[in-house]
Amino acid sequence: MGAYREQLLKERYGNQPPAYMGPSEEVPPMAFTFFKLKFTISLFLFAGFAWMSMTGNSFGQMTAQQIVEAVTEEDISVQLSELGLYEWPVE
Repeated sequence: MGAYREQLLKERYGNQPPAYMGPSEEVPPMAFTFFKLKFTISLFLFAGFAWMSMTGNSFGQMTAQQIVEAVTEEDISVQLSELGLYEWPVE
């Protein structure tokens, strides 16, 4: 928090913090923490894919080219819907 804002809050509320500034503001919300975790995992996966693509290495039996082909196939939506990860748009 900025020094000017702290000074204004002290002048207005004294040593007591206002009711809306509880300890919940100091801790990031759970949704934001979960987002950071998902973002970090995605970043590592992308870095691994980029490394595989640049070096030509494979992970297990999967190459970067096979991953690109699997993602760009038209029936990926069918595969995802069978797993329950995709819902067809309502027309």
